[in-house]
Amino acid sequence: MTSVFVPSTSSEKAVSSPSSSVESDSSPVDAVIFAGVSLVLGTACRQLFNGTRVPYTVILLVIGIVLGTLEYGTHHNLGKIGNGIRIWNDIDPDLLLAVFLPALLFESSFSMEVHQIKMCLVQIVLLAGPGVLISTFCIGSLLKLTFPYDWDWKTSLLLGGLLGATDPVAVVALLKELGASKKMTTIIDGESLMNDGCRLPVIFEDGDGK
Repeated sequence: MTSVFVPSTSSEKAVSSPSSSVESDSSPVDAVIFAGVSLVLGTACRQLFNGTRVPYTVILLVIGIVLGTLEYGTHHNLGKIGNGIRIWNDIDPDLLLAVFLPALLFESSFSMEVHQIKMCLVQIVLLAGPGVLISTFCIGSLLKLTFPYDWDWKTSLLLGGLLGATDPVAVVALLKELGASKKMTTIIDGESLMNDGCRLPVIFEDGDGK
């Protein structure tokens, strides 16, 4: 019995060793390394594409898609950067929202001028209220009627709400690069700020199960 049992345990260790070694290779330091590499890539893209018509946010999106595809399609061939990608991918979304969204809201609100907000308040409220509802319904209806995934209306409208909201990081940065007027920048920035500010308590309320 002992001679039969010992080879079986050794074979089990041999089979389970690759997965355990992969898990042991990952560490929290890899997440910090990936964050640092991302900052370097973002700065490099901003400098390289500063004088071109290509927005650097689009380049960052393409780089992120390429890195994610290489990591999840090549079995950890990216090394520590790949481990950092998987750590950030498995992070709690509520934690990610609570850490980054307040900083984005503060940056947008701090850089806005009060008199510009008063002048554009009506446009901001219309875009952040009825405008977002109309955009959400149109995009959700398009997804429901065209995509072959048999989604219900709740799922389609949820994705429509995510896609219909303005991204202040990309849009406002692009407006500043193109030299848009201060009024246009204030309207877009204020609309996105009201969207994010109203969405934050709703998300946390849904997370509490209420």
